[in-house]
Amino acid sequence: MKKIFLSFVLSAICFSPQLIATEINFSGFATIAGGLTTDDNETLQGYDSDLSVSNNSLIALQASTDLGEGWGITTQLISKGSEDWNLATEWAFVSYDTSNDWRFLFGRQRAPFYVYSDYLDVSYAYHWINPPGGVYSLPFDTVDGIGVIKNSTLGSFDSTIHFTTGRNQGDFEVQGLPSEADFGDFYSFAWTLNKDWFTVRLSYASSTFSVFADALTPLTDGWRAANFPQVADSLEVVDDSGDFKGIGIIIDYNNFLFVTEFTQVDPGDSFFPPNDSYYLSFGYRTNNGMFHLTTGVDDNEPNFAMLNGIPSGVDPGLDFLIASTQGLLQSNLEDTSFYTLGYKWDLDAPISLKFEYTTFEDDVFSTNEASLLQFAIVTVF
Repeated sequence: MKKIFLSFVLSAICFSPQLIATEINFSGFATIAGGLTTDDNETLQGYDSDLSVSNNSLIALQASTDLGEGWGITTQLISKGSEDWNLATEWAFVSYDTSNDWRFLFGRQRAPFYVYSDYLDVSYAYHWINPPGGVYSLPFDTVDGIGVIKNSTLGSFDSTIHFTTGRNQGDFEVQGLPSEADFGDFYSFAWTLNKDWFTVRLSYASSTFSVFADALTPLTDGWRAANFPQVADSLEVVDDSGDFKGIGIIIDYNNFLFVTEFTQVDPGDSFFPPNDSYYLSFGYRTNNGMFHLTTGVDDNEPNFAMLNGIPSGVDPGLDFLIASTQGLLQSNLEDTSFYTLGYKWDLDAPISLKFEYTTFEDDVFSTNEASLLQFAIVTVF
């Protein structure tokens, strides 16, 4: 359906008699990344000790056209190595720009969760190969719906307000479980203030969500058969409500760069745990690039309250259900930190070479600790 819709849009632009003279602008970006862990028994960010050059690699092509009278169409196709290079439609929207700095978007568009949301996949636009995964960890970043952007000034600050509402449905991996998920009644709000070298961004999002994971069915069926339907209900995520809060700050002064973001995810009454994440990133520009150091922390605290009052030691089958549910909840426990040291080397062409070394520490599961070497060639065209 995504490909059909995009083909329809491009065909309408290219072959409609009314638009035959319309100019279509093409642009794109690419990241070819490689990496490997430093030990045979380590895995991190999808890498292991064997060199991989597909995990974080991607190529995207964007087409846009000005229809006149403030109207336009934008589409973006993206192919990611981590998804077997399958083609997907990342953006597909009609826009309308007013004469007083209002912009309206209709269709598939980026939800403004993070500081770098607007160019999340464009590695050339920032100093890392990828933004820190703990903060940038929501299972989706686009929404099918309506967006409104307002640019203005507030005193001596440039102000941008970005609102979106809509829905996202698809296959996701949620808390390590392959799932079909539906994020409905979604809305998000972001407010960015900028003055010279200082930028601050506040964001908030809320959604109802349902997550259907086949791996949980034997567990929920078991709890109902054991006559504890309340536990099964707690494990089933249907029309639950959650929200997201974020704050980001950028100080970009002369040769120095400082970026930080803090995010908090509250999944409501579902069994998924609340999550707090933050990072601090420091950069120093050289004549042809930037050295940077980033550190961050991710913290989840699972809720075992759903098992309160369940008797143990009276029935082997019930003990098995308790142990399995505790294992599921315990797997969501997280207390991790990381350090990334890197260099972005800007060439004379619109190409940058990036090199990074990351150490990952896990205070809960020490077997997850790892060190990772990465490199990337990134470009825009």
